[in-house]
Amino acid sequence: MRKRIFVITILLLFIQLQIMQLQATIDAMSGNSGSSSGNNGSSGGNSTDMYVWNQMNSGYSSTPTPFGYTNTYPNTTVSSSNFPSMVRPPVPSGPPPVWKKPADRYSTEIYVGDAGQYLTISEAVKHLPARAGEVTIYLVSDTEEPQSGISIPMDKKITSFRIAANDERSRRTIYPADRSVWFFCNGVPLIVDRTVTFAEKSMIMGGFVTYSGHNVEAPKSTIIINGNAHWVYAGGQSDREGHSSTVNEALVIINGKVDRVYAGGRSIWGETFVHNSTVVVNGTANEIYCGGYTENASAKATVGRADLKVYGWYSKLGLGLGAGQSYLLTPVGCYQ
Repeated sequence: MRKRIFVITILLLFIQLQIMQLQATIDAMSGNSGSSSGNNGSSGGNSTDMYVWNQMNSGYSSTPTPFGYTNTYPNTTVSSSNFPSMVRPPVPSGPPPVWKKPADRYSTEIYVGDAGQYLTISEAVKHLPARAGEVTIYLVSDTEEPQSGISIPMDKKITSFRIAANDERSRRTIYPADRSVWFFCNGVPLIVDRTVTFAEKSMIMGGFVTYSGHNVEAPKSTIIINGNAHWVYAGGQSDREGHSSTVNEALVIINGKVDRVYAGGRSIWGETFVHNSTVVVNGTANEIYCGGYTENASAKATVGRADLKVYGWYSKLGLGLGAGQSYLLTPVGCYQ
């Protein structure tokens, strides 16, 4: 009898242990474990957390407005209605700013194209290792990228992302399978080699793109164009009403040639915001904008300060393009 009671007791303890392990697994999967950072991932919460590097979940927060921003230059906000027509960028002093690539003992090289490991860059970025470090994409031929675009992964510990031809004597072009190539840097420094061209109507965004129920924020964005690109945005992209994509510090250096370069972001719906943006043109930029682009009437693109340093050539200077509202919180650094 005692032996039976002992066996039953052991079985009950085992079952209880299994239940506890199952509950712990459920808690971990739902984000309710004791080590949780406090983000519940709910799109209807009141959290003001933003989506930042290596933080996959954040609560919904309202779109920032230009007049809710702490402006160190009060009463100087420039909009589409009062941006002066006959202005030019400030004359730069001293040598052009340079960007130093961060050192990383990890590196990844992938060959892309007809005879490469993958046919497209979009496919290649899906197969990066967990610790990618300095990533170099070598194009062995021209590529045709899908309509879904290219997005640099946010969870692969990438310190820089360079695109170059596998042969310095060759020239490679990144074409769209449809209308245009959308390239999202997601805060990762992008270097486009002098041997590479992004085809007409391609778009490169330095920051994040918004996603369902969440705002997004990148501490920094860096874009270096040594080759050719079409439209370059220092900020991110907002494609959802009531949501925002923010970049705190942005740097764009044009050593090659682009059609348009924006100190701000690309707003289809909602708002993009870049607090401090520096745009250096050593090569050619047909059009330079101190703000961003707005696709629809309700969209907003805001830049806190845009520092333009033009050592090369340009033909047009403006605030922004599109059907919505563009704001620049201070003209300092944009025009004289």
